[in-house]
Amino acid sequence: MGYQTTVSLNSPLVHWNSDLFIRRDLRSLHSERCGRMRLCAAIVIFFVLIYSSYHLGSSPDPQMIVHIPPDDNISGLQAQSVDVLSLHRDPNSSPSHLQSVPTGYLVYGPGCHMPDLNPLAADVMKLYHREKEQECSTKAPLTRIKFINDGKDARLVLDADLLHKYDMYGTPHCCYREIRRSSKDDHADSTIVLSNCTHFQYAVSLPQDSEFIYVNCSSKSGKEKYRNVHYVMREKKIINDRFERFKVKFTKKRPLSVLMMGIDSISRLNLIRAMPNTAQHIYNSGWFELKGYNKIDDNTYPNLMAILTGFNSSLSYSVCNPVQVGKLDACPMVWYSYRESGYVTAYAEDEAEISTFNFNKKGFRHPPTDYYLRPLMLAAEKHLPVKYKSSLKFCLGYQHSADYIYNYALDFAELYRDKAFFGLFWANTFSHNDISDPSSMDHKIKSYLTQLESRGILNTSAVILFSDHGLRFGPVRKLVTGWLEERLPFIFIWLPKWFQEENPGIVQTLKVNRNRLTNPYDLHVTLHHILALTALPEEDHITSAILPQAPSCPSCQSIFDEVPWNRSCADSAIEAHWCTCTPYNSTSRSSPIVKAAVKFIITFIKGELDAYMNVTAGTAHKLCADLHLKRIAMARKAEYRDTANPHDDYLLVFETNPGGGEFESTVSYSLAEKTFQMTGSVSRLNSYASQSGCMPKSYLKKFCFCHKTPN
Repeated sequence: MGYQTTVSLNSPLVHWNSDLFIRRDLRSLHSERCGRMRLCAAIVIFFVLIYSSYHLGSSPDPQMIVHIPPDDNISGLQAQSVDVLSLHRDPNSSPSHLQSVPTGYLVYGPGCHMPDLNPLAADVMKLYHREKEQECSTKAPLTRIKFINDGKDARLVLDADLLHKYDMYGTPHCCYREIRRSSKDDHADSTIVLSNCTHFQYAVSLPQDSEFIYVNCSSKSGKEKYRNVHYVMREKKIINDRFERFKVKFTKKRPLSVLMMGIDSISRLNLIRAMPNTAQHIYNSGWFELKGYNKIDDNTYPNLMAILTGFNSSLSYSVCNPVQVGKLDACPMVWYSYRESGYVTAYAEDEAEISTFNFNKKGFRHPPTDYYLRPLMLAAEKHLPVKYKSSLKFCLGYQHSADYIYNYALDFAELYRDKAFFGLFWANTFSHNDISDPSSMDHKIKSYLTQLESRGILNTSAVILFSDHGLRFGPVRKLVTGWLEERLPFIFIWLPKWFQEENPGIVQTLKVNRNRLTNPYDLHVTLHHILALTALPEEDHITSAILPQAPSCPSCQSIFDEVPWNRSCADSAIEAHWCTCTPYNSTSRSSPIVKAAVKFIITFIKGELDAYMNVTAGTAHKLCADLHLKRIAMARKAEYRDTANPHDDYLLVFETNPGGGEFESTVSYSLAEKTFQMTGSVSRLNSYASQSGCMPKSYLKKFCFCHKTPN
């Protein structure tokens, strides 16, 4: 970049009718000033370059083009010509067409025409930039966990060669404390306690029951120079006793372990766009993809609960009410089924404050799984230096927050590689708030996937790499592409070679289902299918008909069975607001029916706040301002005339005052009854965290513009 310096000649000292001597003096002055300013500019540029090099690291990689296997029917540029919201069903389509999905579609059947777009489309790329990889510290950690006696005993050891890096000389003064969950029921999942300090110098043996360690070291003067946290991944006696009880069962039939690795808020398109190295590795390595995987609700909680319990949001709040202490413990999570079948279980998630079961929720009274990382994450977020990125805790001490989760996952899976395990590991901190942020972790996530192979985990385990939804707010979300991306998260499944050889029918079915409409409820039934394959005799043919159903979608099924080629969103409990199969056409934003529909939605929003106000004796009215329509930004319509209940669906985007809230909703208009009906919930397209702090109820935060921020 060049810099241009301009000196004004409007000074009263400058007169073009002055004598030659004065003009020469002024030229000299002008030249001197220009010289000094050029020198200053050069110095500024030099320090800017030095700063950028030091703080930002090397330049990001150029945008990589992901090459997807040709049988996946991606056509690149041709896909850009598809109008996402105006695709119509072909009544003459038949099953034979489904084996070769037309260019520009992910799913193509009479019940669903799901469009496929170019991830590098110009309108999206204007809002995206590839980010540099960022390390959390220039120093290596001073301490680590070392296992001896075949992993039975653990020692906390200090690397003396690194002491000078921390300005520590001579004998170090260190101590460690065990990190434990709080014993208080109401706060068991939100607070921790630290044990008394155990002093050591270079190494110390850890108690057999130690799981999480907080360590700090000081100089001779007593000034703290180092602090860190560690988990201790080793076998537990209670788990070995469980394996012994199920030994005969697992001897008869080899169990398939399940490792679920999740990344929050990444669509299929943004995985390809922002994490191309990761995506290319997956496509080159023989993973199975579900391209038509459609979310069933707004945010993480309902979409994960659909997988873990088969419940939709309302049923999960009824049965597993997460705002009441102990209710989640009694919830029929699928990991309990795995534990009862002899598996060891694990769950870990970063960004403790907004984690799935704790954001405006009570969490678990007791650890929900055999291995549960939350106490360590709470300690790390409280005691270690934090580096933020897009308002999230990107770095905790010497590691990215996500590194704690995925390292824990790999160590857990490797420890029980030859046993039977189930683990769910979820990362929020590098993907939740910005479409570009995942690019900074592209190479890191690819490295974790390569470790799955090098550490032998892919030989024994089904690995599910997936997301819950795409980005839910921000500039990209306002594009038509963003509408589609929010609803279509990525999902890939790895199956070991031995499992594929034993189950060739499942392999073929997954290839067919790649381009069928699927959802989180199907994944729930699939997890039960995996358990059944171990529990039932080999000669029994297992189908979805004999598996536990997803209570909120009785017609949903295992993805190991062929999904119907003519499946629709209505068939799979996906409400119209979340459905990407629906054909929409533009309609006038000023039409009376559109205005009436928007008024209906705003009245619905007020009704939700009023209902809470009645329960809380007027609190909501005092907290939240009344919303009024500012403008209607978009209106689309889909017509359903040849049905038992002829109706039109309206997809609407509008803004409200005060606060400038941007909302999206889909309402159904009955042509016979002349009435509106909500479909799904109302989406908030822009951030509202700074506006809704006064509202304690999670669901209502997106509707609430606080009169004032509470103290």
